[in-house]
Amino acid sequence: MRTLALLAALTLAVAGPGRAEDPAPISNDDLIVGELITLPYNRSASYGPTRVRGPKVNLTDAGDGRWKGNINQLDGVFTVTEKRISGGSFNVVVSRSGDEWTAEGTVDGKRVRFSMEPDGFVARFDDRFYDMKRVAADLWAGVPSGPGIRVKGDAGSRTPLYPQFIFALLAVL
Repeated sequence: MRTLALLAALTLAVAGPGRAEDPAPISNDDLIVGELITLPYNRSASYGPTRVRGPKVNLTDAGDGRWKGNINQLDGVFTVTEKRISGGSFNVVVSRSGDEWTAEGTVDGKRVRFSMEPDGFVARFDDRFYDMKRVAADLWAGVPSGPGIRVKGDAGSRTPLYPQFIFALLAVL
């Protein structure tokens, strides 16, 4: 009994008076608005207004059209304009027309090409080729069977955030 009373007194002394601090407010850096997941491989990348994160990507918007970090073991500073993403060993040209867009170029010496339309998505990254149709609001998949990309949030919209969506695609394919 005496041990129990001593333990209770010690717990109160360590905890001290007062209440727990309020959690820090969420900033734009912490906000995630879109995510891509490849199926069945479960490679994923998520993004927000100023970050792209995942096992193979960690990029931050440094301002002035520059993104810093790494993608697929390629470290660097990437310059983003309305029609191009470029950096050391990275050059992708983007063209948009309404709900359709195309991105093509080279990344670390590998040929890349993405073409997205409201009902389909075609991608080539090095020697991998994907021809997918939108089979659900949140899923592009090879028909009748094949790999797929599950899209969440902004990634499933007709006009996903640029360049975040491109960086996330490169990280999961």
